[in-house]
Amino acid sequence: MDLIYAVRSEQEKTKHTPFWAIHFCIPVIGALLFLAYYFQYASTADSKKLKMILEITTTFFPLLISVIAGLNVALEEKASHFQTLLAVPCRYKNMLAKLTYLYGSGIFALFFLFLLFVIGIHLLGMADTVQFGTLTGAVIGIAFCNLIIYILHLFLSFKSGLGLSLFWGVFESLQCILYSNIRLKGIARYIPFAWSMNWIRDTLDQQLFSYGTEKIWIALLTAGGLLLALLWFSHWEGRKNYE
Repeated sequence: MDLIYAVRSEQEKTKHTPFWAIHFCIPVIGALLFLAYYFQYASTADSKKLKMILEITTTFFPLLISVIAGLNVALEEKASHFQTLLAVPCRYKNMLAKLTYLYGSGIFALFFLFLLFVIGIHLLGMADTVQFGTLTGAVIGIAFCNLIIYILHLFLSFKSGLGLSLFWGVFESLQCILYSNIRLKGIARYIPFAWSMNWIRDTLDQQLFSYGTEKIWIALLTAGGLLLALLWFSHWEGRKNYE
């Protein structure tokens, strides 16, 4: 119950901010752009068009996460220099609640984007150009693989602020562009911000189950990252400049 109340608290904190406007407007804009792309390049192979919109989504996701996480943590800093988070027992629940709220909101925006896209495709009479099973599998994978990105950017935002989170988000997005043009092998496939791009490629190539062990390790790495972040936050004493 404490976690539920903490999540509701996060909701109250963002009520009078652009938080939900961002999570509604960006999917709408993205869906419109994807529909325009499908309509403009109707003669392009369907698999290439699907690959393009999924790669674009994956590329921009880390950057958007960095902004959302950084701004959310900045609210805590501006309000009380994190004292309301640090002064409670079992403070890791506050970190977990913030992650739950941000991640849940991000996943809502992601599925809202593709729901609008699917509706638009049907209205345009182009439903036969999209493999909806493949699209659904790819979107679920993007959602799963980006949990570690939320964890990382919450850590960076608490530790050093919006600037570092945004810088690292730009770096991650640039790396995603690179990974969209090359096929990673071996240990390189375990780079966290390559997970979504690998998942998309494996899904489109129908090789998802060829890397079953890798997916298990990714889940374990994500769980380990979450535990480390919660442990760190439980012992964190605020920024150096506030001591």
